[in-house]
Amino acid sequence: MVTPDSIQELIDALMDLDHQFPSKFLYHFSDLNPNDQAALASCWRNVPLLRRQTFLQDLVALAENDPVLMYESVARIALDDEDTDVCISAIDLLFDSEDRRLVPVYLSLLADPTRAVAVRAAVANALGPYVYLGEIEKLRPEILHEIEETLLRAYHEDESELVKRRALEALGYSSREEVPALLRKAAAMGDELWLESAMFAMGRSADEQWGSSVLENLEHENLAVRIQAVHAAGELGLKKARRTLLKAVDSVDDDHLKREIIWALAQIGGEGVERKLDALLASAEDDDETAFLEEALELLNFTEGADNMELFAVPWDATEVQEDEELEEFEEEDDDEYPNNEDFDDEEWLRYVDDDDDEADNDEYSFGEFDDDRFN
Repeated sequence: MVTPDSIQELIDALMDLDHQFPSKFLYHFSDLNPNDQAALASCWRNVPLLRRQTFLQDLVALAENDPVLMYESVARIALDDEDTDVCISAIDLLFDSEDRRLVPVYLSLLADPTRAVAVRAAVANALGPYVYLGEIEKLRPEILHEIEETLLRAYHEDESELVKRRALEALGYSSREEVPALLRKAAAMGDELWLESAMFAMGRSADEQWGSSVLENLEHENLAVRIQAVHAAGELGLKKARRTLLKAVDSVDDDHLKREIIWALAQIGGEGVERKLDALLASAEDDDETAFLEEALELLNFTEGADNMELFAVPWDATEVQEDEELEEFEEEDDDEYPNNEDFDDEEWLRYVDDDDDEADNDEYSFGEFDDDRFN
């Protein structure tokens, strides 16, 4: 197959609906340089809709199987697409980016009632990691507050139950005082979809108060609820879940549930877990299962090591520890290349990044127009 010599050849192939788009060309869209990125953005809306949809879907599939591929530059262009499927694929591609300049874009999409329910739900889900970043102080407090306020408005005011549930799940990371009441309400509604969301959010909370609620649902008859309860037990490191999970791992028929149980056991650790995982590894039937169990055993070793270290922990007196100002020199710089939105005040964008982001390079395309007043 002929290798394209320029971005224009790639664009021409995208435009050509008379021929199937060569799958090998997809790799050339990874980590586009700023000039190629701008060239693609300038003609994006001229690419036929069906081709835009299938193109983004193919990129998502490739990125899921190969973490080396970086399609964020394409996704930032597609995020402004009016088509629901294209926009959702773009959000999928950007999910792990931790690009703080996406925050106002996501907030605008979530608050826009004209966007499809699926888009609003996807973007509410995508805001969850940013709440986490705020909780670990990697996002400015005022930006975390704005994200939480927008998610709370979506929870209370959006007409879609799906959007409300995704907003609640994103808020699972939040330490806001009103969130626990929302989780208790969701768990008590008698609606399995809301219960599933409650379990998911509880797992994100790092809050042991949810232990009893999670334990109650480890054997729930609804598979989706049970999966999220098992996942939450692992995330919370619930020791009391160990016996139930050890008994269940050999009897479950659903592969997804079984993997969740194995991973939760690796996160919890304790008596009998290593023996069980070793037995499962010895009877593994294929390479994928073997690889997964080996990863689980690695996680278990980390878990057990962390537990052992706690036995020797020294209760430091923080007042006796002198702050070392020289450590500031080693702070990681955020030098990602971000797009420059000509319709958005540059000073407003800087609210969403740390001071050391000020020298980030700007790419020459726009996310689209946003109401500046929303971010004042």
